[in-house]
Amino acid sequence: MSYLKEFKSAASRTKKWNLGESSIGEEPFPIDQAVLNAVEATGHIPFAQRAVQSLSVNFGMFHMLTKKFHIPCAVMTLGNVAVNGEMRFKASPARFKNMIANGSGEDELGSYHLWTSLPGGVILDHVMPSALHGDGVIQVDDAVPAERFLYGPADALPFGLTYHPMVTGLEFFIASGTIDREAMEYLMGERFPKQYR
Repeated sequence: MSYLKEFKSAASRTKKWNLGESSIGEEPFPIDQAVLNAVEATGHIPFAQRAVQSLSVNFGMFHMLTKKFHIPCAVMTLGNVAVNGEMRFKASPARFKNMIANGSGEDELGSYHLWTSLPGGVILDHVMPSALHGDGVIQVDDAVPAERFLYGPADALPFGLTYHPMVTGLEFFIASGTIDREAMEYLMGERFPKQYR
């Protein structure tokens, strides 16, 4: 199944669970390499540590992309990632539903992955290269900014990677007890982004 079809299925599931609506257009929205490099340069978590701080890294990069650079239609996406067909996480739709029911999102941060989905089925992920490098699957020169993140069509990624969306948007973090509503409203509101001016 194509990434866009999986994303639409995840967005439908998210809506059914009353966690909001998300969509990405069919046509790609190219992001200038200078913007991608600027987003990467803001990362304060060292490359080697990104794999164990996925929420902080990819949520922070999503925030920068949407609030500083005003990239339209970027959607925080949660799910699983496979390398050569082998899933890396325990994530499944049922597991996400249980996290909501039990409010156990904070305790289960390592059971799923998160990344940014962009129009045309393009993904942006600042964590997976660190994880694959740490596992010895790929070699990354972390002195080269463009090697520290993945950006491209999800159906044509290198290293045998496939991304499998299961939940879309930010409301899951609140519903699952990962981030409280007040903190999320502050982070994504108009006051917080003033730091980027």
